[in-house]
Amino acid sequence: MYIYDFFHYTECIHDKASNKKPLLHQKFNRTDNFIDLALFGAQRCVEKQRLSKDTSVYLASRNGNMNTTLKVFDAIFNQNKLPMPFHFLNSVNAAKLFYIAKSFEIEGKTLFVDRFESAIPQAFVDVQNGKTVLLGSVTEVIEDLKLNTTLLGSLDPIEESKWLLLSKKLEGRKALAHISDIKFGMQKVENTQFELFEFLEQGCVGDRFSFYGYNLSFNIEKLTLKET
Repeated sequence: MYIYDFFHYTECIHDKASNKKPLLHQKFNRTDNFIDLALFGAQRCVEKQRLSKDTSVYLASRNGNMNTTLKVFDAIFNQNKLPMPFHFLNSVNAAKLFYIAKSFEIEGKTLFVDRFESAIPQAFVDVQNGKTVLLGSVTEVIEDLKLNTTLLGSLDPIEESKWLLLSKKLEGRKALAHISDIKFGMQKVENTQFELFEFLEQGCVGDRFSFYGYNLSFNIEKLTLKET
């Protein structure tokens, strides 16, 4: 399985999250911050690459779009009324995948998972079957930073959108890295996604990196440098 492109966006939130919508190549009405964050990362990862119709999309997030979910809960439990229609729709995981698929006009498999590592096995199967996979992980910060610390335990509120474009072969493209030796059932977690993307950004050609994540490990070899 080869990595043909990647994108890693990180923003430390001191007051409130920046508006991602002006940064999008393709914008949609009624999307929330989480969806725009996912679209921003996915679009920057793919850029001008034309994706096949059967491309799979896997999106991972531990907490999803918390801000929209909290608005839905507030309407139902505190105000005793129905939530705003698009708040409710955007809180559904399938909606996030819908906007990404629509952005690239693809019709392949889509799946929302709780961990980045959880999508790797299925992505590997898809790639072995000749499909391209867009794999991302998104973290959104709760607008109320004190509540973010209370609920999520994060003293450094950071929003992230990390994406990989995976395939066995993309015509006219050179692979940036090769993923091999995927193993399951690992009992120790030694690496973070940040270290993985740091290697992709800063590693030299020929360098190798071993990733030990939740219940999964694999090796990456850097094949070429990403064009800037």
